[in-house]
Amino acid sequence: MRKFLAAAFFLLLLQSVAFAAGPAKVGIFDPEEVLRASEPGQEAIKQFEAKMKPDSERIEKQQKDFLKMQEDFQKQAFALAPEARQDKERELRRKEFELSEAVRMFQNAANREKSIKLNEIFKVLNDAVTDYSSKNGYSLVMAKTQGIIYYFDPTTDITKAITAELNKAWKTRKK
Repeated sequence: MRKFLAAAFFLLLLQSVAFAAGPAKVGIFDPEEVLRASEPGQEAIKQFEAKMKPDSERIEKQQKDFLKMQEDFQKQAFALAPEARQDKERELRRKEFELSEAVRMFQNAANREKSIKLNEIFKVLNDAVTDYSSKNGYSLVMAKTQGIIYYFDPTTDITKAITAELNKAWKTRKK
């Protein structure tokens, strides 16, 4: 319902702009492609991967250790005394909980780190889009978002131009 209302509002807005000022110049860009192809996006990906690599490797090792422990238990389960089997099961459950907790904490840290990097880039991107749009006479510039824009004329795609503008703005931004 929200998507429908957003699309209806957009069409109403587009019609009012068209009647008021003549033909409207519309541009559409793909923000995900801009992030992937831009220098700040690539830089952020490298920094993110470098920062998260040690934790990622630690969790992979914990997962391998847990799987090995689980396999060993399954091989030995029938030969163990009931008390020993219960102790091993408790230890396995504890290790499983520790692993799931480590994965949850890693995902939270990764999401926080991504958010920090993306927010910094999006601030510069917003200014770059505004500057580009005003310099090139666009009445309306929209971000291509799956589920909202299903089709657009490829001649209105300004993704490459926005990427270039972001690269320039990133180099000249105030840190």
